Amino acid sequence: MNIAELLREGKLSRLLKITVLGTSGSGKTSFLKSLFGDQFVVSDVKRMDYLENKANLTYTPIDVEESTTTLSLNQLGAMVIFTKSNRFEMMEINDGVDSLLSRDDIDMFMTFSIFDTAGQERFEFMADICLKGSDAVILVADGTNISSIEYLSVYIDKIREEEFRTGKEIPVIIFMNKSDLAERGLYLGADFARIATSNEFDIFETSIKEPESFQLPLRVLIEKIKHL
Repeated sequence: MNIAELLREGKLSRLLKITVLGTSGSGKTSFLKSLFGDQFVVSDVKRMDYLENKANLTYTPIDVEESTTTLSLNQLGAMVIFTKSNRFEMMEINDGVDSLLSRDDIDMFMTFSIFDTAGQERFEFMADICLKGSDAVILVADGTNISSIEYLSVYIDKIREEEFRTGKEIPVIIFMNKSDLAERGLYLGADFARIATSNEFDIFETSIKEPESFQLPLRVLIEKIKHL
């Protein structure tokens, strides 16, 4: 079955909205770059580490020589392709769409608009704006910083408010990021996130240095969306 037939049979979902939330330096933008490469255009600037660390308890400056921070909002259109062999692929929505028309291994695909918000407290209003109309949320915590982990409860309260406003459930997964720093004794472990979130959500230990660590949680999230 080709893409044209999928469109005719309604196997292409409506455009869905995924919002990525997390404190400054938790790895939100790096996660999206690991999926989409340099095609993910960002509004990031070089981080002022001393000033930010002084004012922001949720940020820990570790290996920050090339560190950047999102100033406002990054946005990307993406597709998730499900194949007949039960695999999935993610790509930027304008990347190679024409090449998909000749494929016969596609079972269905979903299109997403992904929003990555600034994590600094002064931009917290952006989280409220982007959450409106969200179909799913990815929460990212800096696994080396207890304040970043505890801040998950703030985002969860915002999600609950949006669920109450719309009357619909919003699937959530949590990335406990920077798990690669466990070998340096800096990573706190997923149990801290479970305590901060009352163990209500799926929590995955992830690392930008191990892009495959994001594959299972993304599959879990997509399955949650499919079954709503």
